[in-house]
Amino acid sequence: MILTSGIEPLDRRLGGMHAGGVYVIAGTPGSGKLTAVMQFLNAGLQAGDQAALLSGIRPDHLFEQANHCGLELEQAWRSGRLRLIGFTPDFERRLATAPDPQEVFDELSGLAGPGVKRFGIDPGKQLWETRAGTALSSRFVQWTEKTGVTAWATLGSDLRDTLSPATEWILQSATGVFRMERLPTGLLQLWIHRSSPPVASPGPVTLELVPGRGLQAPAARLDRRRTDAPLGSERRMALLRLAQQIPQEITIWAQSQYEVVMEDQALRLVSRLQDGAAFGSILLYVDKKHAREAIEACRAMRPLTAAPIIVAADDRLRALDRTAALDAGANDFLSDNFSLVELASRLERATLAGRGLPSHRQPPGEVEPPRVAEMLGRSAFARAVDSRLGAPDRALFTLLIIRPPVEAGTRLGEVLLQQIRGELGDLVGETEGGYGVVLQGARPSQAGSFLDRVSAALKRFGMNGRELDVQILSGATEADRIALVLPVDPQ
Repeated sequence: MILTSGIEPLDRRLGGMHAGGVYVIAGTPGSGKLTAVMQFLNAGLQAGDQAALLSGIRPDHLFEQANHCGLELEQAWRSGRLRLIGFTPDFERRLATAPDPQEVFDELSGLAGPGVKRFGIDPGKQLWETRAGTALSSRFVQWTEKTGVTAWATLGSDLRDTLSPATEWILQSATGVFRMERLPTGLLQLWIHRSSPPVASPGPVTLELVPGRGLQAPAARLDRRRTDAPLGSERRMALLRLAQQIPQEITIWAQSQYEVVMEDQALRLVSRLQDGAAFGSILLYVDKKHAREAIEACRAMRPLTAAPIIVAADDRLRALDRTAALDAGANDFLSDNFSLVELASRLERATLAGRGLPSHRQPPGEVEPPRVAEMLGRSAFARAVDSRLGAPDRALFTLLIIRPPVEAGTRLGEVLLQQIRGELGDLVGETEGGYGVVLQGARPSQAGSFLDRVSAALKRFGMNGRELDVQILSGATEADRIALVLPVDPQ
C-alpha cells in the first residue's frame, strides 16, 4: 500500500511511501523535523486514518505550531482520531528496567488505541536507546512490524555526528532515513539518505515553511532570497526590543556597528517589512516574559525577508522556547548572559551566508587585540585600554578596577594573571592603588564569574576574595569614566 507523507515535493521524489516500517528524520534543533512529522500525521488524518503522537511537548504548544502550519491536529484530537501520548518522567527507566520491554510497547499500543495507522515519535531515541546495546532498538522495530503502523521518528542530531550503536542499528533497519537542515536563506533542505525502494535522484528536496500551508515547494519569489536586500544594506539592522529592559551596552554596541532601526512592537516591524523595508539583519532581544511574543514575531517576519533573524536573551530560556523560535524562522538563538563577541560573530556569519559570501571575521586564534600574558605597568595598561576604546569593536570589553586589602600584597596580581584568558585578549595591569583587568568580549554582567574564580583562588592562599573593592566599567557605555580612572600619560 502506498501512503503520502503530506509533503508533496518529497512524495514526488519517493513515488509515495510504503505503508509499514520506520522512517527516521534527523536534524539539529530548528531544522523542521517535528513539522514534517506533524504533516505526515495530518495527511493520514485527512485520509480518514487513526494516528498517534508520542511526544514530551505540551499539547497546547503542539497545537499552536500545527495551527500555524495549517494542520488540523487539534480538531482530530478533540474528535478522538488523534491520540497524544506524553513521555512520562520514568518512561526511559521503565524501558531499561522492565523484565520484558515488550510489556512497555504493549502498553504503548493500548494507549494509542486500536486501528492506528500512523505513529509519530518525537524524539525517537527514548524508544530505542539504552545502555543495553541494540536489544531495545530491535524490540522497537519488531513492535512496528507487529502493529502494522508506519512510524516517523525524529533524531535530534546530524547524521554526520557519532551515533550510538542502537541508533545506528535503527538507521540500518529503517525503511527510510532523511536529514533536514535549515539554510541561511530561511529555506529548508531534506536529504534522502536511504529509502526503500531507492530513489533515482540523490539531490536534496528544497522546502519552504509557509504559514497556513506547512512544508511546501518554494514559491518563485524565493529565488530572490539571496539578493532581496540591496547591496550595502548588510550594515542596516532592525533591533526589536521585546523585553522590559535592554542592557545599554547592547544598544550602544549595535549603534556603533550598524545603521540601527529600533522598534518596541513586533507589529510595527512587520509593517515595515510589508512596505518593502530591507535589512541586512534582524536582532530580537527578549526576556522570559516575552518569549512567546518573540516566537510569533519570527513566524510573521520570516516569509517577508531573507535577512537573518537572531534571537538574543540574557535570561535562561527553556529549551522548548529556543527550539520553537528556530522552528518559527529564526536563524540563531543566544541566551543565558551571552557575550557581545559571540553575538557579533553570529550576526556577521549569518549576514554574509545569506549573500553566499565567506565570513571576513578572522579565526579566534588570529583576531586582534594581541595576546598579552604578563603584568603591564601603569602607563602601558592605560595606553592599551585607551587603544581599545578607539577600536571599531570598542564596546567589546569590560574593565575591572580592583583595589586589594593590604594583606593581599602582590599575590592578587599573580592570581589575576592566572585567571585571565590571554588567548582571547584579556589584560592585567597596574593602576593607582591596585590592579586593572580587561575582560575582552565580556559584558559587565559576566564579570561575576571571573571574580568568583579569583575569590576561589585567593581562598586557597588563606585570603577572602569577597573583601576586594571592585569597580566594574563597560567599554560600551562608560568610556568617559574609564578615561578619568586611567588617564593616559602624554607622550
